[in-house]
Amino acid sequence: METTINRPDRTGHFLHDVLEIFKLDEVTDWLQNEVEYHDKGHNALTLVKNTTLSTVLVCIQKDQRLPEHHAPGPFTLTMLRGRITFTLEPHGDNISTELSQGQLLVMGEPLLHEVVALEESAFLLTIALKAK
Repeated sequence: METTINRPDRTGHFLHDVLEIFKLDEVTDWLQNEVEYHDKGHNALTLVKNTTLSTVLVCIQKDQRLPEHHAPGPFTLTMLRGRITFTLEPHGDNISTELSQGQLLVMGEPLLHEVVALEESAFLLTIALKAK
């Protein structure tokens, strides 16, 4: 395990000041090698954030949980590695689904939910934010 990672402030590469490209496998590896990942069981990096969009890469160890929380807006969750259980809890009813690499979950409303890793996992979370 590498204890020090030279995490750049921005991991993307701009093209013509309009597009930004990320090497998600490399960013995932950085996150999984950081001390925080090993100490807390998960780690995340915000790749993009502006007034209308936030994109976060999340890595989580097997059997770890991201407890019940709300996202600040509608979102998509794209599985990059591993398997998770995503549980939606509207009005006390549990609705769970298992997601694995290559699957996309779309949440039209920011409802209460939680994530549990069934194996070491990584996913990309893209949140639509309300313009201020």
